[in-house]
Amino acid sequence: MITSGDLRERFQAAGRRITPQRDLIFRLLEETQADHPTAEALYVRAVREIPSMSLRTVYAVLAELEEVRAVRPLDLGTGSMRFCTNINDHHHLVCERCGKVKDVFVEMTPVEIPAAQRGGFVVKEQAVVFRGLCADCRGAPA
Repeated sequence: MITSGDLRERFQAAGRRITPQRDLIFRLLEETQADHPTAEALYVRAVREIPSMSLRTVYAVLAELEEVRAVRPLDLGTGSMRFCTNINDHHHLVCERCGKVKDVFVEMTPVEIPAAQRGGFVVKEQAVVFRGLCADCRGAPA
């Protein structure tokens, strides 16, 4: 698990200042990392502590964290970009009902796409998203 201290260190190593807004986002990411929060979810929590914080600031801090390789944006088809603080190779489980996201670590052989089908496309990363129902949703009525 990444800590807000780890995020501060990465920022400082990249020569960036730690502002109160950045520090708050670091702490909120540490607290919510298991949820793979959206920028909007972080914003809702952030304005409780810094009412003048804007959603734009949250997005800016997340973009900076991506630049220093401290977070990874995830488009999991849940309606909003999610942010993962685990930058190591892994995959995700996504609940189709509630949108809960969970890291999953399994070894998978890379899928090779025939050159004729790639059309010059260069694959940089492969990620698998497993969709289904989490334990809570499986037990609840539809």
